[in-house]
Amino acid sequence: MRIAGILFCCLLYGLLQPAHAQNQSQQQEPVKVGLALSGGGAKGFAHIGVLKVLEKTDIQIDAISGTSMGSIVGGLYSLGYSADQLEDIALNNNWMKLFSRRSSYRHQTIYQKEYLDNNLLTLPFSEGSVHLPRGLVQGHNVAMLLYRLTLPYHSIQDFTKLPIPFAAVATNLATGEGVYLDHGYLPEVMRASIAIPTIFEPVKIDTSSYIDGGVARNIPASDVQRLGADIVITSDVSGPLSPVDSLNSFISIMQQAVGFQMEASNEHQLTLTDVHIRPDVKKYSSSDFDKAKKFIALGEKAAREMLPELKQLADSIRQEPRNERPNFSIADSVLINQVNIDGGNPYLRDRLKQSLQISIPSRQPTAELEKKLNKIYQTSSLKDLRYRLQKIPDHGGYALNIHISADTRQSVGISLRYDSQYKASLLFSGHFNQLFTPGDVLFANFRLGKQLKLQGSYILPLYFYPKTDFELKATATRTPIDLFNEEQRISSIDLERLSLFPHINISFLPNFRLAIGPQFELFNLNEAVGETFFLNNISGLITGKASIYANTFNRSNFPSKGQQFLFNAVFSDQLWGSAYSFTQFSVDWKNRLPITEKLSFMSRTTAGRTLPESSTVPLHYYFYSGGAFSTTIFSSHQFPLWGFKAQELSNKQMKALQLGAQYSFNNDLIAQIHWNAASLESDWNWTINTSDFQTGFGLSAGLRTFVGPVKLTLMTKDFNGPYALRINVGHSF
Repeated sequence: MRIAGILFCCLLYGLLQPAHAQNQSQQQEPVKVGLALSGGGAKGFAHIGVLKVLEKTDIQIDAISGTSMGSIVGGLYSLGYSADQLEDIALNNNWMKLFSRRSSYRHQTIYQKEYLDNNLLTLPFSEGSVHLPRGLVQGHNVAMLLYRLTLPYHSIQDFTKLPIPFAAVATNLATGEGVYLDHGYLPEVMRASIAIPTIFEPVKIDTSSYIDGGVARNIPASDVQRLGADIVITSDVSGPLSPVDSLNSFISIMQQAVGFQMEASNEHQLTLTDVHIRPDVKKYSSSDFDKAKKFIALGEKAAREMLPELKQLADSIRQEPRNERPNFSIADSVLINQVNIDGGNPYLRDRLKQSLQISIPSRQPTAELEKKLNKIYQTSSLKDLRYRLQKIPDHGGYALNIHISADTRQSVGISLRYDSQYKASLLFSGHFNQLFTPGDVLFANFRLGKQLKLQGSYILPLYFYPKTDFELKATATRTPIDLFNEEQRISSIDLERLSLFPHINISFLPNFRLAIGPQFELFNLNEAVGETFFLNNISGLITGKASIYANTFNRSNFPSKGQQFLFNAVFSDQLWGSAYSFTQFSVDWKNRLPITEKLSFMSRTTAGRTLPESSTVPLHYYFYSGGAFSTTIFSSHQFPLWGFKAQELSNKQMKALQLGAQYSFNNDLIAQIHWNAASLESDWNWTINTSDFQTGFGLSAGLRTFVGPVKLTLMTKDFNGPYALRINVGHSF
């Protein structure tokens, strides 16, 4: 180790000098101790444990450098966060969600839940061809966390002026060289340092694009020396190269290729290191963010094992006393005197400024400001949104500087599913931004299978907050309707339907949508399957349609808490050219109420009413019940009923109740038990007569997989049987 060599030379020099020279040598020059924190993904939480031990020694950290996760830990520590505060941040944030592609399902908008949640694979599309993505994750979620955690230092441009001088390492995407970054906007620099290739999109700072610093220099010992450190302590969570027989995937081979360069860099950087602390994390993955507590403990253990060497270091050097580090805190509110928005286009900038609803000057709660910016990002056509609160010299208060970039990306996707009723289905989808004007978007999908569907939805934003859009939805479908008599299927009708629905959407909250507009519909009901041309014998409907939809479920599949509510109202009259005169209302309310952390109560209440009761309505405006799973093509009129065949019960009036419980064994595996009852009659009766209801039971097991949810359901009308087993694989579409 370099320390032993330094001490030996000092001792030899002392023996060869006169006594008065020895006395002078006792007046040692002060030295600076630097801390270099390596990259390593989730394993970088071990650095926090190392810091907890270092805080209890007599060693003062005078400079910090960090790569990747080391840049986050080191950057925050340099601001004044204590090791205990960093531990709270590590343990009280869901890092998998922060590093995920989207916000949590509960906080996604209605549009994201409806149009972007069904794809098994999504790829960029441009210039008439499909490409591999630059990165799977944009990084917005983790960026918003870093903006908040560094808020008191947004105005600092020179990181050497921080309470502890700091520098991060990122890799220049154009040259492949490791870049020493000791200036700029701190959260953006940290974001660049953690931009893992193929996972995160590269981060652009000024005119250069950067990726994870670990690609070029995973142990930043030379960088902390550049900050002025004479003695270097390294906390190293780098992983060793993998055995050849364990390289069984594209990702593992790519990581190994990067690892060769990293290994060579590490060897050089360790020659610059005086104290090498290496937590034993080799058996863990860099994606084990749920093991933060374990990593911190391993960091503490490794640092304690080095205490003799650390004590020897403390006894051999003299350090210049540093001003006491300030207690770090984030203000509850800030006075905003300016709002500056750049990037994007005039349309987006204007809409964003209106949506912020900030009077100048005004004091804004910091939590509310972040929530508002997040909401705008999630509900608008933005690829990126960055903000910075900078102090205004000589005036007091802050300037809120926001940079946006419009989402001009196009993408195509594919998904597949299988269920016992409609067998295998395939979905092709497309997502196209800015076709005609800034902010507009087109969603298109084509479903192949027993149920056919071609749909396009063009959305033109009118206002951001509350989100108001004009939507034009055109849909062509072909789906079977089965007719039953005494539990036996007697006929199958093909419904061929073409509809156009121009309407206004208003979302007062991200999870709530009101839609209203006219719907124009052509349809054909054909019993001779395959013998008629599509829409050969057509009828037409012109209806007024209104709907209210709300969704606060915490997950798209097997939610454990939250609610989903759908109200539909349809008005049809021959006076304005419709083929039928009727009014119809329907309500579908699903609820998940957590009882314990793993157990949830489930309920679903459904009602549909047609007026007048004597009216004639098209067959596809009847209500249908039966089967184990919901359908999206016929979703407002077809509902599951355990114990019955799909569409076994049908009529113009409907009442149904489902009750059950769900138990989650872990994040992916669940079990459910169900009871349901339904009454479908030609006349509506406000009095509940139990003899009018038919009941059934079900027992389900579900698993979240990479292809979507897999669910097996055993159901019956009576415990004496017969029993039916139904299966569903893949996302609903």
